[in-house]
Amino acid sequence: MTGHIAIGVVGVLCAAAVVFGVGMASAKYHLADVGGWLTSTEKGELVHVNGLSGKVDGKVTLSGSTGHPMKVIQQGGVVLIVDEVTGVVSRVDPAHLNVVQGAGYRGAAGMQVVSAAGSAYALDQKKGSVQRLDPMTLATLGGPLSLTSPLGAAAIDATSVLWVPVPTNGQAAPVRSGFAARPVAIGSAGDDLALTIAAGSAVITDFTSAQSVILGKDGIQVKVRLPSSVAQAPKGSVLAPTSTDGQLVPLLAGGSLIVLNAGSGSISSVALKLPPRHRLAAPQALGQKVYIPDQSTGSLLVYDSATNRMEQQVPVTGRPGQLDAFVKDGLLWVNGPESAKAVVIDGSGAHKPIQKYTPDVPGSQNNPIPKAVDPGGDRGRPAPGGGSGGGHPKSTPTPTRTPKAPPTHKPDPPKVTPPGAPANLRATAQPDGTIKVDFEPGGGGETTGFKLLLPEGLTATPDQIQPTGPDYTFTVNGGVCGSEYQFAVAALYQNKDHASEVDSAYTPPALSCTEPDTPSNITGTATQQGLRASWQAPPNAGAKKITYDVQVTGAKTATSANYSGTSVTYAQISKNGSYTIQVTAVNPAGRRTGSATRTLAGPYSTYVIHNGGTEYDHSYIWSQAASGSGQVESILDANGQSVQVRCQKIGAQYNHPNGEAAFSGKLYDYLSHNGNVGYMIGYLPNTPHSPWQELAGPTIWEC
Repeated sequence: MTGHIAIGVVGVLCAAAVVFGVGMASAKYHLADVGGWLTSTEKGELVHVNGLSGKVDGKVTLSGSTGHPMKVIQQGGVVLIVDEVTGVVSRVDPAHLNVVQGAGYRGAAGMQVVSAAGSAYALDQKKGSVQRLDPMTLATLGGPLSLTSPLGAAAIDATSVLWVPVPTNGQAAPVRSGFAARPVAIGSAGDDLALTIAAGSAVITDFTSAQSVILGKDGIQVKVRLPSSVAQAPKGSVLAPTSTDGQLVPLLAGGSLIVLNAGSGSISSVALKLPPRHRLAAPQALGQKVYIPDQSTGSLLVYDSATNRMEQQVPVTGRPGQLDAFVKDGLLWVNGPESAKAVVIDGSGAHKPIQKYTPDVPGSQNNPIPKAVDPGGDRGRPAPGGGSGGGHPKSTPTPTRTPKAPPTHKPDPPKVTPPGAPANLRATAQPDGTIKVDFEPGGGGETTGFKLLLPEGLTATPDQIQPTGPDYTFTVNGGVCGSEYQFAVAALYQNKDHASEVDSAYTPPALSCTEPDTPSNITGTATQQGLRASWQAPPNAGAKKITYDVQVTGAKTATSANYSGTSVTYAQISKNGSYTIQVTAVNPAGRRTGSATRTLAGPYSTYVIHNGGTEYDHSYIWSQAASGSGQVESILDANGQSVQVRCQKIGAQYNHPNGEAAFSGKLYDYLSHNGNVGYMIGYLPNTPHSPWQELAGPTIWEC
């Protein structure tokens, strides 16, 4: 596909840009600054909606696209449309409500076009090729890149880096300015990966291993373990948004809603009562609310994380059918592409219905775009045709601990109206190792209180919550970091002659600890024992069962895994240079990485000269690691005199005039004597190593 782009797009789109660009129409249109473009499959149209009023203020008709599903990519002033039947990629000129059409591609289902932060790319997901595009003209920039197919859905972060999930390799591949950078290991080969851009940062979720990896410009920043229910869900059933304006990333696994905070790395999970067997789309987060498109009813399910309650549904189309939802400019847009209806929701939860088929707006049949006056030649004529048609986690999770079945009574006909089962149970791990479990009373008959049903060995505070609350939250103690726990809440009531209860469903599995904070004060020191890396432990390191993975890269490399201390010395690193020290705090809940770059040079040591011959012989200091390279100093009767050795270097071969092999070699000591600095053949300074022809590291570092 990207090969076709290089051949077909350039000529067609550049010509179309000239024809349909500035000056094509005699009138310009001002669309709302806060707005969004929505598709209408039935009419083959693209409409622009004012996000504050919910009114259509512009319309574009896409020739030959009636009845075709379309995808809109909108970023700043760049609006691209992909016809998913013909594969035609078009660009909208918002100022003139014109369309610049591109070449057609066969096999459009395997093509993805992304645009953001001043960058654009076309990806052939089936073939694994990635082609950089000019976001305004769609002309190709450079040659295509080849990645291992098939590719996951890609996106661009706030720094203009394209992130491409590569499930076959279990990696995320970054592309910067059209050039591939080092891929980041996410999970195992073949894992099910999904990408979300959260507040400009890339988050890769590995559904197979149940972990999310928050990525930065240097690769992995935070790795967070998710509830095991994510891994247990059938492949392809866990839903995640492609982007969020804020840092909250909602994931829907069956009836479990898991919310990841991409800023702090914290997670919460809640068991929602959702309509059974309904066709749901990826959840969207706006403010503190999560919206779940219900495509079986054409409405939005609304969960308020601040109150832990399901709110009244928001109608969209009112009928079964596809719902496209995305967050843009602080607004949630939900469109029924096969319907005349859509809705826009603001941060407070207020919503405005949208009528996409509104007549008389600019670009409609009742208000057509003015035709340009042809000044001669081909100016103003239509453009020619639109085409033919995440490394395994290094800490193994502890097996899940699930609660015993809650105590129940033999079913008997209730003698009073029983209360409803508690709903919206949410379990959230806390930094101090406790678990917060909150819920919403289920209504119905009168209760005498609520108690938490929890696994053996755990304790809950308070023992019981009164019917009127007001805080319906339990705090659980006694959990083991790395184990998962599930909870239920019983609504207690007096059933005439005996006490009874109505039990809720279990919460999703929850950990009893949170992922570590980032190690701080990372430094490196050159010692005679080698490079010493040290760092400061994050808070609660003991309670959180933290170990460390250390990676040193530079002139030489070294790694340590599952290390328990806060410093480690590498004898194999004894060469002067620049080193990057990465320290990753790891526990069963996740991992965080800190790094520091240091320029290191080995310590100086003083040694005496020996093997210098008689009192009439000279020993030489050279300007380079080669005898005869330029004499810095000639030392008469050198034996017993002290020199300060700074480092060693392998240089030019030296052969002693006496012809003995013991005095021949390539090692030179870089040293100072009487204020003179240079290189001396290695057999002269009495350094503590043998044979002298070999480097003496780590006691003496290599230059």
